[in-house]
Amino acid sequence: MLNVFLGYACNFNCGYCLQEPEDQRGPPRAPRLDTFFEKVIPWMKANDIREIAYWGGEPVVYWQAIEQIHERLLAEGFEFDMVKFATNGSLFKDHHIQKLNEWGAYVIVSMHEDFGEPNWGQVAKLNNSSLSYLFRKNCLSPMDWLEKVRDLEAKYQRPFFPYMHWIRSTDGAAEKWWIDHEDVEEHVAELWELARMRIEGDKHAHGMWEAHLQDWREKLKPGEEAVPMCFGKHQIDIDLDGNLYGCHHTVNDSMKVGTLEEGPKDIMVMSRIRRFVDTRDCQTCPIKTWCRGNCHLSNTHDVDCRLSKEKHRILSWLDANERGIDAITVEV
Repeated sequence: MLNVFLGYACNFNCGYCLQEPEDQRGPPRAPRLDTFFEKVIPWMKANDIREIAYWGGEPVVYWQAIEQIHERLLAEGFEFDMVKFATNGSLFKDHHIQKLNEWGAYVIVSMHEDFGEPNWGQVAKLNNSSLSYLFRKNCLSPMDWLEKVRDLEAKYQRPFFPYMHWIRSTDGAAEKWWIDHEDVEEHVAELWELARMRIEGDKHAHGMWEAHLQDWREKLKPGEEAVPMCFGKHQIDIDLDGNLYGCHHTVNDSMKVGTLEEGPKDIMVMSRIRRFVDTRDCQTCPIKTWCRGNCHLSNTHDVDCRLSKEKHRILSWLDANERGIDAITVEV
């Protein structure tokens, strides 16, 4: 997946945003596409890039640049297996929906109830989308969210597909939103209930677990080497100039590892990216190839690690119920 970072501008001001704090960002600048066209597109061709994602901030703020980039890529013959677009959905208008559907984009509409609402009438027109709920302190249960999804389906007379993410306790997220060990107890009980709902046939519970279960089945390979969650051949994070970063949410000089042309060069930044996955605890952990050390920018790695092990137990249980003797089970 090639993650293309456009900029930090966003029309929301979510307190749990995982992007770096404003005082650590470089000065804002308008997107310049000349270098992308001259350097990045040839690199993409040479490396047969077939998955691309556009990131802000809020990517719709950068729509003009995104449309120019993607139309240019299509004109140059690119065929993508995945076009990903993560958005708060509040700025959608007809022409955005038309193009996203035309591109076959998978649109992740993130939920930020305290800070704003998606334009649901436009979201309902998307052909391929999910509605992502972010677990965070005081928002540890998905049940009210599932009720919201059912209400949306009744109103718009179409299915919606809920998904779930977890807060990253980075410097950009206010500490009051971080999940702590006490929260894990409550949250894991909710996750077990959601897993039982899936086994009992609830379509929304099924959807919320499905991508996580597929990812777990694909990546859980005991004995193999672990790579960082957000850096490697599986995820390449760049700005429009083709600079290479350790995360598509932290695009500044402190996390720049090199360029697409030269590859990763900065050893100090690479050590920060690998600061969890290279520890003895991670190296000896049987689920390391799946969790991949979690977020390397996290301030609560101990909580992240514990939650990953709890999710692993739930996913193992789901897998055993759905695949029987073919289940992969690893004790942690």
